[in-house]
Amino acid sequence: MRPSFASALEAENPLPETETSNSIEHLSPALLDPEILAAIVYPRLGQTHYWTDSWDPDFYVTIARAGFICVSIVHPDLGAVLIPELQQNYAVLDWENLHYSRKVRRLMASGQLEESEVELRVTDPGEQVLDCLLAYHCDGNWIHEPYQSLVRELAPIGNTAFAIHGVELWARESNELIAGELGYSVGGIYTSLSGFCARNTSSWNHSGTLQQVLLARALQERGYHFWNMGDVSLPYKRALGAQILPRAEFLERWQAARDITPIAPMRNGNSLCRYTKNGENNSALDYAT
Repeated sequence: MRPSFASALEAENPLPETETSNSIEHLSPALLDPEILAAIVYPRLGQTHYWTDSWDPDFYVTIARAGFICVSIVHPDLGAVLIPELQQNYAVLDWENLHYSRKVRRLMASGQLEESEVELRVTDPGEQVLDCLLAYHCDGNWIHEPYQSLVRELAPIGNTAFAIHGVELWARESNELIAGELGYSVGGIYTSLSGFCARNTSSWNHSGTLQQVLLARALQERGYHFWNMGDVSLPYKRALGAQILPRAEFLERWQAARDITPIAPMRNGNSLCRYTKNGENNSALDYAT
């Protein structure tokens, strides 16, 4: 009997009205064959959501490299399953479109980053980022336990074809983690999955946006081609400068860049940028390894 996903998916990750009638199709390895993807899967714009109960790391990498973005839900019969999404439209940030809001420009010019010795790091996401995401999103969290284990399994085996990352923005002076996110790189593309920022602190208003701006600059300096921000419904992505691309245009750019090695690929453990009190601020490439 084919399992029903409509109610489970709608409960955890509500869909736009135009997509609520879609069936959630099982994503088998056969569907990920490049010829099947090109001839059947990619052209079906009405089919956006799929499911799989496989938590195999190699299968996840294959899904990600095909252009899907995965969340997870808890199905009443199957338990936790992955929901790979092949979106109708994608939010894509090109570096020339990066927008600095007035509040972020003011923050960057205030001297607070130097005084607080702010540093942007890329890390093993299993060390702190996962715990911060779970605490930040609480009941809205979609990174269920098997997904957490999968992230921890993927973290130490990354390469230029696929690597999963934690991104952390630290105020080193106070030893405070003020923002961050979970994402992955595929060749010359970075894809974000979920983020968090400091709460209940007036000292670091807009820390989430600051982290995104600094990360975009670091990705540009390291030679990444663009940032895949995924879901188009969240206003902050357009505010940052992301443009909305239809699936076919996105996939054309994705396939052209996914096998390109950036000039300085991110590695977990890198410092991407660092501000110091003496004003000797270092950019992404100063810490490339």
